[in-house]
Amino acid sequence: MTASESVVVVPELLVSLILAPVLTVGGALLEQAALADLSADVSTFAIWEFGMGLLLLYVGIYMLGYRKLLPAVRQHL
Repeated sequence: MTASESVVVVPELLVSLILAPVLTVGGALLEQAALADLSADVSTFAIWEFGMGLLLLYVGIYMLGYRKLLPAVRQHL
């Protein structure tokens, strides 16, 4: 990796490293809120929260964590 490539790659990986756990925790909190709303019979909003929670979990764990960060860490180790 050249110096000009690392100027772009390192900040991109740092942003992914910060965003992955933030999105994952946000998704888990939305899932918890969806379950609470379902138990209180607020079904329309609970369905929206459930969908957004799944989306955040997917992006945080799979797209950023597994597909982006894990290969980068393996490459540099």
